[in-house]
Amino acid sequence: MARRLQPIFDSILADARITGRDRAFVESLQAHFHARKSLTAGRRRCLREIEDRLKAAPAAVDATLDSRLSDLLSRATTAGDRWAMDFIPSLRGQLLAGRDLSARQLDILTKIEARHSDKAQAVRDNWASSFTSEMRAKLVIAARYYLANPPYFGDLAAKAIEDDSFVPSKRAYEKMVENKYATRVIESTLSKPKFNPGSHVALRANANVGWAIPRTSTGVILKADARPVTSPARGSKVYSVLFFGQTTPNFVEERWLKKGKR
Repeated sequence: MARRLQPIFDSILADARITGRDRAFVESLQAHFHARKSLTAGRRRCLREIEDRLKAAPAAVDATLDSRLSDLLSRATTAGDRWAMDFIPSLRGQLLAGRDLSARQLDILTKIEARHSDKAQAVRDNWASSFTSEMRAKLVIAARYYLANPPYFGDLAAKAIEDDSFVPSKRAYEKMVENKYATRVIESTLSKPKFNPGSHVALRANANVGWAIPRTSTGVILKADARPVTSPARGSKVYSVLFFGQTTPNFVEERWLKKGKR
């Protein structure tokens, strides 16, 4: 069995037409074969079907489409578009194996081409050069919010915090910074504080603060913007408040505070 199957594996994996998920599948079959020294009847059938499909594939392919895929893969690689870098080889493998691309696949291919056209690249270059300090400030605010509320945008948020020269793509910026949740967080962060240091405040009756402090407690504001905003709720600016009778300040969101009596 080993002598009959190993040449089939060698032949298939040496074929440039086997790419993406097909190649990964054959490699997984080979790993199983090496570990068990055999394949089940079902696995052998799958391997033979792949071998037969390659033998039946036409010797020539659509050169125009093949060139189109190769050029697009180069552009996607330069741009670091990882999804496209995985998707395009799978299309090329399908083409080389003699299978036509579906209408849906061709539609996605066209969209990727638009994303990596000369015009789109020029827009990206202009975006990077026009990235303002105000945009960076909003990026950092959104990044802190998402790091405090995983798992969304984790890698992008971490990079924005760690590298103050990092400029995300326009698409990534819009998705992370301009969605309704991040917009509210940014609004609360940048809004003018309703209470200044030294102001006397009291807890609202509906305050959701979670400590063993009576809702009738009053105190004094020590600092506004004492911590990054981590809630998209309106009025989530954070204050450091020292309540009378306490020795340690507490962090309280603006929406839970009201003006206190002296």
